[in-house]
Amino acid sequence: MADQELDLQADQLSNAPLPEQSAHLFGHQGQLEQLLYAYDSHKLHHAFLIAGPKGIGKATFAYHVAQQLFAKSGDEPLERIQDQIRQGSFPNLKVIRRQKNPKTGKFAAQISVNDVRQAVKFFQTSAARTGVRICIVDCVDDLNANAANALLKTLEEPPQNAIFLLVTHRVGGVLPTIRSRCNLLPLKPVSDEDVRGVVESAGLHLGADEFTQILTIAKGRPRKAFEALEVADNPALSALFAWLEAPDQHSETAMLELAAALADPKAEQVWQLAIEMIDNHVAAIAKYLSAQEAPRALLAKALSVWEKTQELVVEQAIFNLDKKQTITMVLEHIRMLNQAAMMNEHQTV
Repeated sequence: MADQELDLQADQLSNAPLPEQSAHLFGHQGQLEQLLYAYDSHKLHHAFLIAGPKGIGKATFAYHVAQQLFAKSGDEPLERIQDQIRQGSFPNLKVIRRQKNPKTGKFAAQISVNDVRQAVKFFQTSAARTGVRICIVDCVDDLNANAANALLKTLEEPPQNAIFLLVTHRVGGVLPTIRSRCNLLPLKPVSDEDVRGVVESAGLHLGADEFTQILTIAKGRPRKAFEALEVADNPALSALFAWLEAPDQHSETAMLELAAALADPKAEQVWQLAIEMIDNHVAAIAKYLSAQEAPRALLAKALSVWEKTQELVVEQAIFNLDKKQTITMVLEHIRMLNQAAMMNEHQTV
């Protein structure tokens, strides 16, 4: 692993630490304790499929599992192991992930079979340290067909004293043969406090209002919080947040101006975050109406708006439709849902 760059990796965000450089694990403590207990009980499986939504800290979790297992099985203190892993120099750890092409400077779209073969050679050589040896695949979704088959052969006949930690964002897309040889370890989004902890541990300290907006977008996914912070200076997201709070307090002109700002072709990340904010907002309305035992017709309308929003966004992406027109229609549907919800509240008072 020493030959891998730690200053830049595929999909790395400019304001977020790499998973191997995260000093603390926020959330997922129960799953960590579960694995360590299995190791202490001599019942630890040789391969785990760490599954969950993208951005919740699965790779960070894998590195923390590795650190703890190295400390338990080896003869070095945890602090020294952590330092070496952060520097990419711990010899009992092999990481498989998309590599940069030295000629083009761009990262490969997939993990190649050669990347997996290097890991196979890693296990064929003598261990440099006592204790277990661990291979982290971040993530298994990136394996091309040949790489997946090469990994499968290794999982079928695992090397002695080897543990495989496979990260996946889409467990359903993993080869069934690979899934069958791994213990599934599902992780869930973390709490808002844990998201805050991750952000602040990276040296980013925000005011209460700014954090509220960030948490609204993050929904338990620290990576999404960092993505939002990368474009926090963009006024369109703040304007959308204010508009969603009170659609009827904004004029038609304001809505069209907001749609134009969100559809800026030079701000794709803003567009993606805006879609997530809108999706979360409509889902929150539906959840609130359900909790208030609103009429079935209103609940059906909320579901219809959510489905229509999904449909419009998907069609825009597939057919490259006008983003401004798409987002304008989405906002209009939300305005109508908000009006119906407010009317229901007035009728029940």
